[in-house]
Amino acid sequence: MNTPITMADVAREIGVSTSTVSRALRNDPRISVERRERIKDTAQRLGYRPNPLVSALISSRKSHFDKVAVNTIALVTDYGGSINWQAKDVCRWEFDGVAKRADELGYRIEEFALANYKSDAKKLSEVIYNRGIRGVILGFSRDRQRKNLIETDRFAVAGLSAYFRMAQVDRTNFHGLYNVRLALEEMRKLGYRKTGLVVPEFNNRISGGQWTAGALDWQRTLPESDRCAPFAPKIEDSEAAFREWIDHERPDSLLVYKLPVSTWLSKLGLRAPIDIGIAYLFRTQEEMDTAAGIDGNLQQVGAATVDLVVGSLNTNQVGLPSTPKEVLIKGTWRHGRTLKRIIV
Repeated sequence: MNTPITMADVAREIGVSTSTVSRALRNDPRISVERRERIKDTAQRLGYRPNPLVSALISSRKSHFDKVAVNTIALVTDYGGSINWQAKDVCRWEFDGVAKRADELGYRIEEFALANYKSDAKKLSEVIYNRGIRGVILGFSRDRQRKNLIETDRFAVAGLSAYFRMAQVDRTNFHGLYNVRLALEEMRKLGYRKTGLVVPEFNNRISGGQWTAGALDWQRTLPESDRCAPFAPKIEDSEAAFREWIDHERPDSLLVYKLPVSTWLSKLGLRAPIDIGIAYLFRTQEEMDTAAGIDGNLQQVGAATVDLVVGSLNTNQVGLPSTPKEVLIKGTWRHGRTLKRIIV
């Protein structure tokens, strides 16, 4: 059996102290960025992996819990119904980031679905606690108004994206305001002059209103003739309202999330990008090969959620924070065939 690489091994390889390695791996600002990166690169090359038992067992050394569970992070889900969260691209991308980052830090992810406990959050809390698990991610949920959550006072908890948004915990999310502005700026560079935002009102609310806020704020700098009111219907079956909006606003391009805009445009005899440009705030797996839009970097959103939980575990911080923080991950613009360069 191979002997695990330790911090001392990394320290000897570079010629620094073990405490310096420890601080560098925790991104301690007292260590220069250059040295931190060198130490991280060396640790990765040697195959060093942090042992999550060390910090977690300090507070539970005398307990009877199974030590194997200490390196498990619980992913609590409340998706409900017959539709599994794994069927959604967005959820899978976020989970991929969660699982990959957890593995890099020496943890594993185990899902705990509230439905399996008859939505009894108190019972689920006891199960997780009695397993010796102290880290919890509040993940995929369809009931966004649920207030009956797990008993957070015994766990290091972080929220993933807008799921369980009623929970006042530290969380990570996509940067909706930035992503909208980035897309609008890139579309204007291509020559589009009047881009309309098309998003369901429900999803815009989940984003904290960042999508419509970003679009309206960005348009303040434009001539009035180039401004376009966002279309944010309350229900997805909004084809008639969309036609009225198109006739009234006359956009030359659309920034879309979720709504079946391509189908609606086809019925109006409009094709992308010949007659109107289309870009997407989140592209599906299928659209990634062809459509222009924002890559929300959702894997990084998932990874950052794990970082929040592990950071709290390493400092033995449990319970709800007095001032919850939200880490926002910026998206990346991707060109695609649904837009064309407009020659003025």
